[in-house]
Amino acid sequence: MDPSDPSRLSPPRAAPETICARSTPLPRSSSPPLVPAPQLSVVYRFEGLDHVDAVYAGQADGFVYARDGHPNAAALADRVAALEGAESAAVYASGMAATAAVLLAELGSGDHIAFAEQLYGKTISLIDRELRRFGIEASGFDATRPETLASVLRDRTRLVMVETLSNPLLRVPDLPSLAEMANRAGAKLVVDHTFAPLLCRPLELGASYVVHSGTKLIGGHSDLTLGLVAGPAEAMDRVRRLGSTFGLSGNPFESWLACRGLATLPLRSARCCATAMELAERLGRSPAVRAVHYPGLPDHPDHDRARSLLQGGFGAIVTLDLGDRGRADAFIRHLGQIPFAPSLGDVATTLSHPATTSHRGQEPELLARHGITPGLIRLSIGLEDPADLSADLEQALAAVS
Repeated sequence: MDPSDPSRLSPPRAAPETICARSTPLPRSSSPPLVPAPQLSVVYRFEGLDHVDAVYAGQADGFVYARDGHPNAAALADRVAALEGAESAAVYASGMAATAAVLLAELGSGDHIAFAEQLYGKTISLIDRELRRFGIEASGFDATRPETLASVLRDRTRLVMVETLSNPLLRVPDLPSLAEMANRAGAKLVVDHTFAPLLCRPLELGASYVVHSGTKLIGGHSDLTLGLVAGPAEAMDRVRRLGSTFGLSGNPFESWLACRGLATLPLRSARCCATAMELAERLGRSPAVRAVHYPGLPDHPDHDRARSLLQGGFGAIVTLDLGDRGRADAFIRHLGQIPFAPSLGDVATTLSHPATTSHRGQEPELLARHGITPGLIRLSIGLEDPADLSADLEQALAAVS
């Protein structure tokens, strides 16, 4: 009997309770929908025991339970793997869940991880605080100075973690040199690529894993929370299994939304990078701004490296230093249309204050060492007209002055 035959679901004269409780399959169609639909089911049906055995063994296509995988996550993972030039990719509930999946898959008690001190604040907390409870040691280094990595590598170093563009000062690491040093020491390089999707391919530069917060530029609309990991097939099998065991998997609807956002990523990236470059140059000429951090500017300390590493722009983030917390607060309060919203990657421009949001709770000496001051403002550039954005920024800076 055809398992989709409605007569199989309810007897001919079923009670109303039975009719309401049992689902009816969608009508068959010889013309499939142009846009794949969200597949929201938590669980999938099987014809019998041989069928479920075949799906679990990979001998038949199919899904079992949404925490282990579902069609929308598979579709998103395939596209991200293709973008990164990876053999495989997986979807997780957030960028931090994606990072945690890699760390937990690769590290055990007695192991060591070297991390860039310029990482996102929550990532540093995960590595340098939480993992220590499990007997995992950690050491920080300056990702823009490869020699500092050499000084912290150990026999038990299993991972080295950096960002393509650091948060929030947009420092650019020498990825090929760091990958070579890590691999020579028997470690794997993990690159958080959240700030620079499409601008380079870390796996081709020697990285073993690429991690994204899909919440940001890939999703692109501030309406989903997801994380992504891409890497070699064998290693990703372990990361994928661990993600399911720890319950880190991403859900179907947000995976579907991310596929929608991914469709316009190249257009959004090009537009935002071009506008960011223009605004960085304008802000750099303002007497009210103490410093502008953007790798496209010639005075950025990693400008030459960014030019050789990045393709198609220098990113959608511009960070400026207004000197102190009071001036930063006045700037935020006088902006007309740019909201203070502690995230990034939306179609509209937003701003954040790293010292009180992304890097809140970090050690003061670490913040000071890396120039994360109370006057620092991080702008995430959107799709608006550059002249309108410039006018809004200039009137806020005039109020600060």
